[in-house]
Amino acid sequence: MASENIKRILFYTHNSIGLGHAFRSLAVITGMKRWRPDIDFLVISGTSVPQIFFREGIELIKLPSIKLDIDRSDNQMISRYLSGFDLEAIFDFRQRIIMESFDFFQPDVFIVEHNMTGQMSELIPVLMKKWMRKGGPVDFCLVHICRGIMKWVPLLQIPYQNPRHRSESINIGALYDFMYVLEDRSVIDINKAFLGNDPDLEKKIRYLGKITNKVRSELVSRQEMLERLGLPDRPIILLALGRNGQVCAVAESLFRAFERTGIKQSHQVVMLIDPYLDREASKAIPCNPVASGIRFLPFFPDLVDLVNHSELVICRAGYNMVNEILLAGAKAILIPESHGGGEQELRARSIDEDGIRVLTEDQVLATDPDDVILDLLNRLSKPVPHDFDKYAMGKTILEELGAWKSQSRRCR
Repeated sequence: MASENIKRILFYTHNSIGLGHAFRSLAVITGMKRWRPDIDFLVISGTSVPQIFFREGIELIKLPSIKLDIDRSDNQMISRYLSGFDLEAIFDFRQRIIMESFDFFQPDVFIVEHNMTGQMSELIPVLMKKWMRKGGPVDFCLVHICRGIMKWVPLLQIPYQNPRHRSESINIGALYDFMYVLEDRSVIDINKAFLGNDPDLEKKIRYLGKITNKVRSELVSRQEMLERLGLPDRPIILLALGRNGQVCAVAESLFRAFERTGIKQSHQVVMLIDPYLDREASKAIPCNPVASGIRFLPFFPDLVDLVNHSELVICRAGYNMVNEILLAGAKAILIPESHGGGEQELRARSIDEDGIRVLTEDQVLATDPDDVILDLLNRLSKPVPHDFDKYAMGKTILEELGAWKSQSRRCR
């Protein structure tokens, strides 16, 4: 394999909202590790679930967690746990950790997930290293990976003072050697939508398609899934309503629909409680009188195994969850969260599957969702499962990184 000259990969994922960035990053890394288990991977992240990397034998340096309040119009950032420190001090500390990690690890490749300059532009000092080393003997490959649909146009120009004291700027996109999009181009063209339709950037962009943390052959049997979660062998309806928006009200509306239609007698309803859901809300939902008989589960990895054996999934339209529904070929009702740049709404509109319906929160609350639920449950046919192959993606990435490294050596 051409990637044999790649020995160390540093991977940054900020992960300031939920769990999706961490699992998406894990899928990319494990997709590569199958082909090159000898590569040293080091992850830098503020994720609240570092254990998902540790269980795969991937080292992680934990940054102090920052929380982005996406329900507020100003998307205010605050510390998730260190309440006695202001944001500036925390980001100064995070930036020092990132720089020390880079200097210690001396990576062949630095992969940046989602934010091209990092959260609050904390990666700019590392990007300046790339600018100074580009094409030289200690150059490293700089890679951007994203889910495709972004919230805003990324920072593409950063100022600096040159030795003659003129004000100049650096094009961030020009520093990146590869830009991988974990989505189909038919869903989003990131160059046209976010990057100014730059012809030079276009040469670097690769659309790899959707990714999931498991491939179809890794999904467990129904019996194994039931035993692991302690569930009886009855048809399952899965609810996963996230942490934002009117979670309590939407949950109650669905619970009442299950009562009216008799679904609670014919199916077991399982609701996943998001770990970032407001503490009061996470207590109130199971205590609601109409929640009687519903099984509540805390967050657990490999939710896709439960999705795969559910008769119906009612959930948000986040990247990972939607892809797992498509992978499993599950019937689903998607209720997009209304935040950011309309990311979930755009993703939901891009899906053309006969067994998937999209409802807004207002539709769930203002009208009875009974008919939509019953229509999907009574359909004999299910959507055709999709094949998303993280290992094929991992091989593609490694081959290109190896070719870059070989070319870089020949040019010195």
